Amino acid sequence: MKRWSVYSVMLLLLAVWGCGKEQGVDPLRRSRVDGLNKEAFVNRYRDPQRCLAYSDSALRYVQDSLPDYIDGQLRARNNMAFAYFLTSDYANASQMLDWVDKLVALRNPAMRNGDIESVIANLIRARLLQRNCQIADSYRLLYDIGRSGILEDNSDNLLYNYAQTEYYITLLTLNFHYRNGKEEDVMTTVDEVEARRPSLRVDYAQDMALNYALAYGLQTAGESLRALDYCDQNFEILDRLERTLLEGDSVSAFCLYNYANTLQMTALIHKNMPGTVSPDSVLALYDEARECFFDYGDPYQMLGGVTSTARYALLIGDTLKAHEVLEEWRSLKGTWTPFAAPKMEMGYFDILIRSGIARRPAENRLWYEHRCELQDYIARNEKEDFALQTSLEVAQSRSHALSRFTLVLGALLLVLLVLTALLWRNALRLRREKRQLEQAKRRDVERIANVETCLSVMRHDISPFIGYLRNPNLPAELRSEVLEQLLRTFDNIKNWTSLSIPTGLAFNLSTFPLQEVFDDVRRQVITPRDAVALQICPTNVRIVGDRLLVTILLRNLVNNALQHTEKGAVVVDCVAAGAEAAGMAEIRVKDSGVGMTEEQQENLFKADRSMAPGSEHGFGLILCRYIVKKHDDLTRRGCKIWVESKVGEGTTMHVVLVSG
Repeated sequence: MKRWSVYSVMLLLLAVWGCGKEQGVDPLRRSRVDGLNKEAFVNRYRDPQRCLAYSDSALRYVQDSLPDYIDGQLRARNNMAFAYFLTSDYANASQMLDWVDKLVALRNPAMRNGDIESVIANLIRARLLQRNCQIADSYRLLYDIGRSGILEDNSDNLLYNYAQTEYYITLLTLNFHYRNGKEEDVMTTVDEVEARRPSLRVDYAQDMALNYALAYGLQTAGESLRALDYCDQNFEILDRLERTLLEGDSVSAFCLYNYANTLQMTALIHKNMPGTVSPDSVLALYDEARECFFDYGDPYQMLGGVTSTARYALLIGDTLKAHEVLEEWRSLKGTWTPFAAPKMEMGYFDILIRSGIARRPAENRLWYEHRCELQDYIARNEKEDFALQTSLEVAQSRSHALSRFTLVLGALLLVLLVLTALLWRNALRLRREKRQLEQAKRRDVERIANVETCLSVMRHDISPFIGYLRNPNLPAELRSEVLEQLLRTFDNIKNWTSLSIPTGLAFNLSTFPLQEVFDDVRRQVITPRDAVALQICPTNVRIVGDRLLVTILLRNLVNNALQHTEKGAVVVDCVAAGAEAAGMAEIRVKDSGVGMTEEQQENLFKADRSMAPGSEHGFGLILCRYIVKKHDDLTRRGCKIWVESKVGEGTTMHVVLVSG
């Protein structure tokens, strides 16, 4: 039930087509045309006469009120052409298709669906040619459509999807009914269609038509059981429809065409599988299909039903049944408009001759003459088709030969290019090696400079502590504090080294309360002087980052501030970063120490700076810079660190991190 609801929505969308809105066309008027075309499309199998009526209304409305709506006119004429085809009115069908060609040839700028409507028109024309046994011309049309690539331009659009389904139905019908294709060719085409089948969804009528075409191909190739599966799928669709149709409708009225086709195909399959079903049951299937075709009213299908039923009746020896259906057709034949179906008519005359129904020898002679004329006509067309196939095979062989020649020529050119590249490579090798040697020498110089810088910073940071420890009169309490500071310096060196190496210290991103970091720092730092107070202001800010690294960062900043403050206080707090940096928090460490010169501030965070005598800023602040850089690399929010200081007025360190 859900599947048919989806199809209903698809059909509604099919009315709009989805290939772009027409410029300058009133949407309300266009929707009226689209609605009429949709109703025509829905009724193409259900009731071809209603399809013609809706299409004619859409066409007249376009001509009277929307002359620029070319796509609406194209859809109406293609709907009419298909309906005329189903009622065997080939003259009017051809006239509609010619109109489509003329409209497309004008290339009106407002036209959006011209290419695909032209393809649909040619698919209907290919069917008309098939019925007239002009199989070479039909195949050429299908060949050109396949080579054009138009069907692949917009596979998600319902109009293209419908055209793809019709293309495969028409191709299957040509190869397996009018051509009697070889088994290997049959299965190749069937496999291709089955592979594309999941994407070919328009409505239940297209489903049943494609199932019928696949069943025809499979039974031609001797795959009777697989063919029966497709027939069963059609009966399942019809069964679901019977339970969901609107009151007053029935399956016979709603989709009689495909129901009759499926009955006839089922009978044909069982005919080719002796012993599975009794001959009387097979004859009953043929006869029911024939009656449905008579109810439907298409002369072509009616003649097909008569021929199939009479042929099988003669096969099983039921001459009375054969005469009955043949006489019924002969009595009605004069009421139908003549139509061209040479292969079907030849089969009909063949059955007439074999049935012995002729009342006079002259009748048999006349039938035989007609049969011979039709046979000659079909043979000429088959010869043309064979010539076309041969010419296409020759053209493809030449194309393959040209492709191979092009490939060989391309390979030779490639070899020449490779040789040229090798020569050029050898010519440049010495120059490249020289550059590499120069780069290696430059890298060695840089490495030596970096090692010297690291040793200089390490010596600068460690020397004061070693001097203290060499003092034999150093109090035990102060010695312990110096050792702890020395260990902290080594810890900073280790952390800096880890952070400066890409595969070093891991970054564990989380959201955590900054107050917890404040509390950890308060416990870890030691105030070296009684005259200095450490004030850490409470905060409820949450930080997005690595909790351990932020703790190391803040601990280093606080220790550095305490070491450079003789008296007064070191104050730690957190404030919002400002309107220009929403979602950021600014941590400040402010001391009342000696302060710094502008030169000291500029070189404060540089690992490659020369260490001036008396400077006491080393790996701790370098480590702080790396920690902030790690946070900025991971969050991409503008994390940063900077200093504000004046000599004699103290220093304030600022750190901006992402807040949560």
